[in-house]
Amino acid sequence: MEEGRSLAQEMIASGKALERFRQCIRLQGGDARIVDDPSLMPSAKYHAEINSSKSGYITAMHCRDFGIALALLEGGRSKKEDRIDPAVGLEFHRCIGDRVTPGEKLVTIQYNSEARLAEARQLLENGFVIGDQKPPLPPLVRQVIGR
Repeated sequence: MEEGRSLAQEMIASGKALERFRQCIRLQGGDARIVDDPSLMPSAKYHAEINSSKSGYITAMHCRDFGIALALLEGGRSKKEDRIDPAVGLEFHRCIGDRVTPGEKLVTIQYNSEARLAEARQLLENGFVIGDQKPPLPPLVRQVIGR
């Protein structure tokens, strides 16, 4: 773990990580200038929030449902022919183990089409499981492969 942290810090401090990120963007056909100027990124016309309906702790998050919701809003694909809108996205404000109260913001949706918004909202609302007790946090590393 320490060796990995040390390497990550070195890559960030030297600028190599940022250059690799630019390279990844270029290789996928994107405009790498967004790294230095985020205003070049496309922005969505609309924003909506999903708020907590009750008090408690977030005990689970159904990531598959979040991915389906994103695809419904054209921020991902269900099949390879689907168009992806790069302005569509989800901004998460809470995670597993966080305490929430009614009305507290869980996720912000950025979208351009309202055609399937209701369906996506339902998936996002149901994607957060809220319980009475704080859950044990999952391990940072679940399994080491190849040792």
